[in-house]
This record gives sequence, C-alpha cells and structure tokens, in this order.
Amino acid sequence: MPAPLPVQTVWIQHPGFDFLDARMSDVVPRSRVQLYESVKASFTSLAGHTTSEFNPADYRRVVGNLICSLVADKHHAVFAERIFGGDCDLFGHSANVAYLSLLIGMRLRPYIASQRRHVAGAQAEDLTNLGLGAMFHDVGKLAFKNNLQAGHIIDLPDSDPDYQTHPEKGYRALRERIEATAAAVILHHHQHFNGRGFPAPKKKFKERQLRPLAGQRIHIFARVVAAANLIDSLVTAFQKQNQPMVAALWALQNEPYVGMLDPVILHAALQCIPPFPLGTCLTLADGRDAVVVDLNESVPCRPKVRILIRAGLSAQPGEEIDLAEPNAPAIARQDGQPVTAFLNWKPPAKRNAAANPQHRQSQHTLA
Repeated sequence: MPAPLPVQTVWIQHPGFDFLDARMSDVVPRSRVQLYESVKASFTSLAGHTTSEFNPADYRRVVGNLICSLVADKHHAVFAERIFGGDCDLFGHSANVAYLSLLIGMRLRPYIASQRRHVAGAQAEDLTNLGLGAMFHDVGKLAFKNNLQAGHIIDLPDSDPDYQTHPEKGYRALRERIEATAAAVILHHHQHFNGRGFPAPKKKFKERQLRPLAGQRIHIFARVVAAANLIDSLVTAFQKQNQPMVAALWALQNEPYVGMLDPVILHAALQCIPPFPLGTCLTLADGRDAVVVDLNESVPCRPKVRILIRAGLSAQPGEEIDLAEPNAPAIARQDGQPVTAFLNWKPPAKRNAAANPQHRQSQHTLA
C-alpha cells in the first residue's frame, strides 16, 4: 500500500467565493516557506558539525525579508496554520515559532522598546534578533534522538531532566556566533513569567540569595519566544488529536498554563491567532453551514461568515452574517468537530506587567 501523501489542507473551489482569493495573499506564506528552508538547512549543517558554514548574516536577511513581508501585507499577518516539518517536526516547529514571535513582536514594538531601556531610538524596536533567536531556540535538541527532537509539548518544571538541558546546549553552541540578545532567547525560552521555568538560574555576584528568573528579569525577547513556543506546541498536540485551533487557544488560558506567560504578550499573541481563520468551514447552532469571510479581532470566536447553499454546484452563497451581532447564532462545529465548549473567551484585558508589584524587579542586564 503506497504511503499517504504529506498533504495537510485541501482547498475546494466553490462558486461565489472568488473574492476570498483577494483576502488570502501568498506573499507571507512564501516568506514563511523561505524561513522554513533556511531553518532546515542551518540545522542540518549544525547537526553535521559544519559550523564553518553558519553565517548569521544569511539568517538575518531571511528574518528581515519576513518582517518586510509582514509590514507590507498587514491584513494577512496572522498565525492561521502551522508549517509541518514531516516526521521530525523540529524544523517546522522552529519556523513556526520564529514566525509567530515576529507577529507578536510587531504588535508590541512600543512595549518591547519600553523593556529595552538601555537601547536608544529605533534600535529598541528592532526585531531582527528576536527572529534570529526564535529560529534557533531549539538548536540544542540536535544532540537528542529524533523522538526527543520532535517533543515540544513538555514545558512543565517536572519534565524530563535530559530534555531540560537543551536550552543550555543550544546556548553554548551559538553564543559566540550570534548577538547576546538572540543567544538569551535560546537560553531562556523555557523560563516562565511566574519563575517556574528552566534551566535553574545561577546565583549572581553580590546576591545574598538565589532569586528565580521571573517577570521582567527575563529578557523581553525570551518572553515573546516562550509564548510562541508554548502556543505552537499546544496547537501541534491538539491537531494530532484532531482538535481545532480554538481548543488549543482555550487550553492556553487555563491550568496548567496560567501564569507562565507575560500577560501583555499573551494578550498580543491571542490577537495574532484567529481561532477560525478565513475560509474555515463551520456549522452554526441553527444547523446552517457557513464559511468564514472576515475576522472580528475583539470577539475572535464570532467571525463574519457566509452561508453555504447546497442546492448544486451552480448555487451562489447565501447571506453574510456577523456572528458578533446580537441574536446571531453561535458556532457549533468546525469540520464536524464540536467546539461549543471552547468559545467562551476573548483576548484577556491588556495589562502592564510592570504594574504588578510581584514583578517590580530589576531589568534583565541584556538590552
């Protein structure tokens, strides 16, 4: 029996929906594929210990091209679906985390600048090292066997001790080849905002007692990548269980993940990820089938849809409904999967992390 083709999504042309083509640019997806190919090539060379071929300038150009694509095509700057990396998903995971990190970073440029108090002017909002660190955040996993390389969901303090060594391994491999803020991402992308992450911090000179690496003591780039890493891991796990994106986003806001992420970053991240992307087929609570034609960022679980008419291939789509309007039906299913239990949320209120007395701690020394 032939092996199944590695096809994740199939698009079917439906009469009357040609207008969606204009809303689904391929510019950003092509930039993401370039990012994936760059990650795959670099990891392959590093795994073969051909570090002489590692040129940070090449990867900075790839990150810069993706940033330019996102700026030029803001309407499509969302995390609608993952790039899949085949049997070993390390490459795809790394590319997804880099892409999502840049999406979050673009929304949070003023916040990022406020967290980088020792960097002047426009340089404080430069996201290149954020993208570079995100690309290589899991490079330490190259020392593992394939089954552990592909394990991205373990993000709790009691996880496998061997797994917990990969941030330090990756940091040691690249710290002399990339800038300090990008290297900090590799070392600290599993640090939690509540101080319960890994690796364990080391006591600093003149410190009377060891303090957990928490809150704003974690570099802002590492906090962003920690969020992107956790989200992509959750989405992966839920997709493997045939659960939709909205279920993963609901889980992100509940135990055991509460408190792991900077709340400002979590707010921005949830705005970057539509639970029901454009073109998603849904069944409404009144039994009608519909397709998502526009998003509602303030109430993401209530997008705008058009009703699908089944009277034949020549049939035109039915009425357009804004599900955020009063008395509009809710969503019942996505691709046949029930989703009602995951709809009662919206991006949490944006909070200033510095206003929390628990985290009024000195800024991380890296700018």
